[in-house]
Amino acid sequence: MKKIVINEYYCPFALSEEGVKYYNSLSPIKLPTDDMLDWGGVKHINCDLCRDDPYLIKTITDLKEKAAPSGCKLKIVEIPDEYSYRIEDYDCWEHVVLLPREEEVRRLCSDPDALVEYLRRSGCFGLIEESEVSATSFIKVMNYTLELTFSPKANMDEMLSIIKDICQKAGCEIIKHEGNIIIYGANEYDQFGPAYIHLLHAQQIKPYLVEAIWSDKDACFHSCLENILQEV
Repeated sequence: MKKIVINEYYCPFALSEEGVKYYNSLSPIKLPTDDMLDWGGVKHINCDLCRDDPYLIKTITDLKEKAAPSGCKLKIVEIPDEYSYRIEDYDCWEHVVLLPREEEVRRLCSDPDALVEYLRRSGCFGLIEESEVSATSFIKVMNYTLELTFSPKANMDEMLSIIKDICQKAGCEIIKHEGNIIIYGANEYDQFGPAYIHLLHAQQIKPYLVEAIWSDKDACFHSCLENILQEV
């Protein structure tokens, strides 16, 4: 297994003064120590090291929480040796995304249906279907989506008009409108988040809303119906 260091907190990846000194005692490439930042009395530097750097991994292993300043939480995670990876973050909170192996890429390129299935399961993408899944049936890939299901009593023209207005204000897009389901989304949380806040204040839709499924770029799906129906 391959070890990688990530940051699980909403602050930049950083090493404490103690972490920098320990790393420099191990590595032939030295981090600068003459211009450290001061955060709440704790000296540190924001750094851009290779996350599988063995000296970085040993620093985190030996010093544990002392390797990072208080506003940063460094963690060692493991992935299979045969996979490449990339690190994604939301407001500095990081997670590892595994990339397909070479043989998987070749198979996906030769089989469109397998490609669609990979997109469905991947932690990198969200996939919205029109009806049945095929190489040409998916319509949008967005990092954040909200699927709203309304009761049969809802006036869907009115519901769609309200959701379109919310999307226009926040910079989101309607992805799908079929029957009593409306799906909208955005690639950036800066658009998706404000739209969700507007939705919380849309009192006209609440009597008719029966489900709301949130999905994000981490392939996280959950119901947020109860939160939307609360009084604001």
